[in-house]
Amino acid sequence: MYGPDKQPVSQRQAVAALGACFLLAGCALASRENAFIGYSETTGKTVILDTEYGQIPIRLLTSAAPEISAMVLTVAGKNVCLDCRFYRNEAVPKAGDGPPYGLLQGSLAALPAVPPQENRIVARRGHVCMIPETKEFFIAAKDHTDWGASHSVWGEVQDMAAVTTILNQPFHQITHPQYGTVMRMLDTEVPFRISLKGAKSSDQYVLVDA
Repeated sequence: MYGPDKQPVSQRQAVAALGACFLLAGCALASRENAFIGYSETTGKTVILDTEYGQIPIRLLTSAAPEISAMVLTVAGKNVCLDCRFYRNEAVPKAGDGPPYGLLQGSLAALPAVPPQENRIVARRGHVCMIPETKEFFIAAKDHTDWGASHSVWGEVQDMAAVTTILNQPFHQITHPQYGTVMRMLDTEVPFRISLKGAKSSDQYVLVDA
């Protein structure tokens, strides 16, 4: 979802709570002594988000986001991600910053806790980012320098093919009841599993009714 500054917010808060939203720039963020601007990490473990449209390999940025990486690895080690799904598909805009807004958004509901704010990386295409104070996340389908560095980037997608496919799936539009922002929501949510690269994947998706 998006607030008035066109940044992602939680689906359940924005829709179910009718207007309550988490703004990336507006959330109270934990202060950090170190800022990571334009950071890129070339080593680390890789997790796989396994969807019906293919696999999304994500290299964890363990140095920039150690706590989030540890949480994701905990879920990946179980080989099941309870109620994890993509629900918002914003294609890359033909010009400007949108709409649409160039991201694939979903939920990591199986995380053991709400992740902390760990860095201030400017989101680039392929970055995987947490939405502050939630278990929601998005994969950037374009550079988002216009959003500044107000969220934690915890991974880099190594192959965007499945992401692109999901971005092209049928959607319907929802208008934010408070801010009037038009948002694209998948007609059919896309569940996913998480596993470590090289590990045998579970053969079932596990969803929980909202």
